[in-house]
Parts: sequence; C-alpha cells; structure tokens
Amino acid sequence: MHRLLQGVALLLTVGLPFCAAAQTADDWKSVSRYDKAAAKKQLTQRLSKYVTFDTQSQETDNVPSTPGQMKFAKELAKELKKNGAVNVQVNSSAIVTAEIPSNLNKPTPVVALLAHMDTALESSGKNVKPQIHANYQGGDLIINKERNLVLNAYNAPQLLRARGHDIMTASGGTLLGADDKTGVAIIMTLVQYLYDHPTVKHGTVKIAFTPDEETGAGISHFDVPAFKADYAYTLDGSDLGEITVETFNAKSFTVSFDGYRAVHPGNAMHTPFADNVLMAADFYTLLPRHKRPETTSGMRGFILVDSITTQGDHTEIKGIIRAFSKEEMQTLMNDLTQAFNTVKSMNLNGKNFSLTFTDQYQNMKEVLPEKVIHLAELAMQAEDITPKRYAARGGTDGAQLSFRGLPTPNLFSGQYNIHSELEYADIDVMEASLRTLLRLTTLWALQPTDE
Repeated sequence: MHRLLQGVALLLTVGLPFCAAAQTADDWKSVSRYDKAAAKKQLTQRLSKYVTFDTQSQETDNVPSTPGQMKFAKELAKELKKNGAVNVQVNSSAIVTAEIPSNLNKPTPVVALLAHMDTALESSGKNVKPQIHANYQGGDLIINKERNLVLNAYNAPQLLRARGHDIMTASGGTLLGADDKTGVAIIMTLVQYLYDHPTVKHGTVKIAFTPDEETGAGISHFDVPAFKADYAYTLDGSDLGEITVETFNAKSFTVSFDGYRAVHPGNAMHTPFADNVLMAADFYTLLPRHKRPETTSGMRGFILVDSITTQGDHTEIKGIIRAFSKEEMQTLMNDLTQAFNTVKSMNLNGKNFSLTFTDQYQNMKEVLPEKVIHLAELAMQAEDITPKRYAARGGTDGAQLSFRGLPTPNLFSGQYNIHSELEYADIDVMEASLRTLLRLTTLWALQPTDE
C-alpha cells in the first residue's frame, strides 16, 4: 500500500487528475503477472541471436553502408509482424518502422522507441560468438584466456555493482554488438510483452530501427514527419538509471594550406619556396594541448585533429570540435582561428589558405521538453530505479531527431565497454530497462494530447 501511495504521489507531480492516478494504482505487474526470469530469458535469447548478424557499418556514401544491416532489418520486420505490430515497413535505407496500436478509447500522445542496428567500426562484428556468464559473483571475468581478454574492476568498474547478474560477452576476436543490439532486444521484448498481455493499457507506440548510427549517416534518412510521433526515446545508453538529456554541440573543421615546393631544396633560399607540410605541422602544434580529448573530461569540450593529408603543394587538415555550451564552442573556434592566422602570417609565400567550420549536431538540452524527461524518471522511480540525468560526451541519433521536431532523450540499455573486444551486456540491467519502458507506456497512456 505504501508503494501504491508513492506511485499516486509521483503521478500527481506531473499534473495528472486524481482519477487517472487512481487507475494506475492497480500495478501492471499484478495484472499481467510480470515474470522477471521469463523476461531475462527472452532478452538473453534475443540478444544472443541478434549479435550473430554482421551489421558493422562502414564509412561510405551508401545507407545502409553494409548489406548485413538490410538482412537484419528484414528479420526484425518479420518478428514485429509475428508479435502484432502493424504498418511494418523496411525502406531502401534499411530503416524499419512499425506501430503497436493503442488499446485505449481516447487519444493520447504517440510515443516512439528507437534503436540502431549497426555496430562500431573499431572492432570486427563478423562471426560473433556470444557467451553467458550466469550469476556473476565478482572478481575477474574471463572472456578469452588465450587472447588475455579479461574484465576486471579496472577496465569494467560497473561489474562492482553486478554481483548476481547475468553477463553476456563475445568469445574473443570481435566486439559483442551490445551497442546497440541491447536496445533492439529490449524494444522487441516490449513488443512481444504488450502483444501477450493485452490488459496493459497503452496508447499508440511507434517503433523504429535505424542503420549507420556509428557513422552518423543513417538518421539523416529518417522521415520524421511521416513517422508521426509526438515524443520518442532511443534505447542506446549504458548504466542503470541513466537518461541522456544533454549532448555536445558538434562542428567539424577543414584547414587548407597551399605551398610551392617545385624547386630544388638545395636552392630554396631566395625562391618562392613555401612548405605546406610545415604549415600544417605548425598549425597542429599551435593548438592548445590542454583542450585535447585526453586532457578533458566532464563538461569540458575539446579539439581533435582527425587527419592530415598532403598531395604535392596542397595539405588539408580535418578535425572536430566538441563543446556543451555555445560559449565554449566559440572559444574553441577562436583557438583554431588564432592558430590558423598565425601560420598564415608566418608564410607569406603560401596561398589559398582556408579555414571552414561545418555544423554536425547540437546539444539536445536546448529543445528537450521537461515532460519527456520527467515521465521517464517517474517510470524508473516506480521500479525502484534511481534516475540519473546524464550529459553524453558525444552525440546521439536523438540529438538530431530532437532538432528535427521529435524530442528524443536516450535511456539506459545495459551496454558497457562499447566498440571493443571487452564489450559486454548486463542482462539484469536490460531487464530493468524493459520494466522502465513498460511503466513508461502506462504513464504516457494517462497523458492528454498536446492539441
């Protein structure tokens, strides 16, 4: 009874009428007989299957960038249809969309759940062989003895809180693909759960699985107006209770230096000789070292040079800038501009100097309504999960969607040590994410539409 009263109080904090709160007092667990062990089994089975699809993305102009993503998309579409989803489609970009129809007799906001199908470029995603470390009891967790792949408190500090959990890893030589097949598995398990338990009341829920998140190219092909959702959540986060509500502002930059090297180096003095390679080296050296990725953390941004390429008299530098605030972004742009102007003033024989900045994505915090965050927090609190608002030192598909009119924070999905052979998934954290989504769908079912 105490917990039910807490639930009512929480619902009232978002302005719900008392009658709506009272309807929620019948815990959906008791109505649907939620079985945690059965949920974990389904999550484990799905993730074990999904990671065997080779969906590693590549840096190309094509979306999807690899054929395995389309193969996985078609498999997910079949599974969605099997579990009652309607309007299931796979477009030419391997974007899967579907809908779980409302079982209410009133309009409510349309909420969407998204995850990406591709895996990272840094480690192979081919021939992944998942293994389960059931009921982890602490200490080192050996992934592959021959390759000396071991999870421990140093490289996987979250394991200190995972005693008794089921952990999934690959078997060595590949990543696992927890990023973001944990999210895919959680969403698909939710779809089956709602299909198997029609007594759980919910509004229309949209589903989308997208390609090429790791390259940043996939979400640009997503048709937000046609999707017709009011709010959304990506399931692409890490630790229990995390809600990503803030991302970097992101820009790329390109610097070009043209020189004149077509003279004999022994006779370079008193000629128009201009060394474009030296210009690039000087520019790189002049960038502030205390503003590099390895010297910054928390809410501090950074500058990173990604590549320096030279062909004859032309040298080009490409890099990125990341900052949480617009003020810091401008400061970092000024640092780059100052270094560029210094090199330009030192090389009077150089020519065609250029420095350009390109917007990539913005901090989603600027456009996320409090409501979409607060309801996720209430859902977690109802499941005895402590919510933690998190600022991601990177970007999410949700950041781009948010600025295109679909507010989309990111929720935890139990993926750790991503992009590496030490990647793992915590099945118990995945199950907690599933419960959060179930609570969240019932909370959105109580909300009036924005019209």
